[in-house]
Amino acid sequence: MADAAHLLSMEGVCKRVPDAADRWLFEAAALGLHRGEFVAVLGESGVGKSTLLHIVAGLDRKDGGTLCFAGQDLDALDDDARTLLRRRQMGFI
Repeated sequence: MADAAHLLSMEGVCKRVPDAADRWLFEAAALGLHRGEFVAVLGESGVGKSTLLHIVAGLDRKDGGTLCFAGQDLDALDDDARTLLRRRQMGFI
């Protein structure tokens, strides 16, 4: 699902706890960000903030849902293409 109005479009993104298939770090995460928007990810230790950012950056794989950045489905990109996308279009502080 690529939403042309958003730079980042996330729908139903989920990630399981490693080695615990029945436990989730997060389920059904959804977010739409426009170019130039700033967002802070807040939460207690261990709730999946870093994992979510790794998934958005294409460093880690999600277990479900859709995630598009700049109109591209990150699952459709190989490692080299995700690296170029991060290098050219993403920034994290």
